[in-house]
Amino acid sequence: MVKDPERYRLIRKLFEMYATGNYSLKDLRNEITSLGLVSRNGKRLTISNIQMLLKNPFYYGAFKFNGELYEGKHEPAIAKKLFDKCQEVMQDKARPRKMGEKHYPFRGLLSCGECGCGITSETQKGHSYYRCTKKKAVCSQPYIREESLAAELSRILNKVSLRPEWADFMLSKLEKDVAATAQSDAIFTQNLKGEIKAYEGKLDLLLDAHLEKTITVEEYAVKKNKILARKIDLGQKLKDFESKGNRWLELTRNLILSAKDAGIAASGDNYDAKKNFVAKVGSNRLLRDQRVSLSFKTDWQMLANFHSMPRSGAAGNLIYPVLLRG
Repeated sequence: MVKDPERYRLIRKLFEMYATGNYSLKDLRNEITSLGLVSRNGKRLTISNIQMLLKNPFYYGAFKFNGELYEGKHEPAIAKKLFDKCQEVMQDKARPRKMGEKHYPFRGLLSCGECGCGITSETQKGHSYYRCTKKKAVCSQPYIREESLAAELSRILNKVSLRPEWADFMLSKLEKDVAATAQSDAIFTQNLKGEIKAYEGKLDLLLDAHLEKTITVEEYAVKKNKILARKIDLGQKLKDFESKGNRWLELTRNLILSAKDAGIAASGDNYDAKKNFVAKVGSNRLLRDQRVSLSFKTDWQMLANFHSMPRSGAAGNLIYPVLLRG
């Protein structure tokens, strides 16, 4: 099967979105349709189509035949880990909830900044509140209402989000960089392959000389080891380059898209999306004096640093090279 790069990109986006747990199949269908993923004949995918895509092992590099799983020869669109995460989300969504069971979206996200205990939740007079469990020691931390906690999480997300116009500008610039590097990458690969071929030729000539006894066994062994070691080094260099390719560009693209989505989550009312994004961008997540703090993960720290800098004009021009260096 010939790979369709744009369809693979949209399929990957489909799995990434569903893995967050923030989308129902219906919402996912609407969102992915707006991004351009449709059937081969141009029609809108049905919800069952979406579900079948998410369950299809083809996209991580395998296929089923007569109920048995086989490894495919095609290039996968996603990692097996992402596929497995989507299956977990699907199973969790299919699990029936107990009658009257209340959903507390921020449960399990934070720890107490004073004593280190977990943060639990409860309902009082029709409102949801979060507080320290106070299981280890006396703790003076107060309750926080769910709406106030949601606002705190939005404040955190705004530190690492990108406005849509900035993100779209950077994605456009990134595509130009991909095109610009493609030619130089092809030349580099061709040169490496040429060097490898040249060393293969040297090995052939050396073997002929050995068979014709124009050099001693000792001379043959010394020269062969030297040539073969260089050929192996070049082969590994080529393999590493081809496996990584423009991986840094892909990582940058994913970060830009995620930062754009973080802004959407920050401004929206989907509390599960807020929770998942906060868990994604930072560790050591604490609640103290009704304020949330955390340690941003490496890539997200770059964005946080950018937002703390004084700036004017086209912000996309300023942050883009920072992301590339990261």
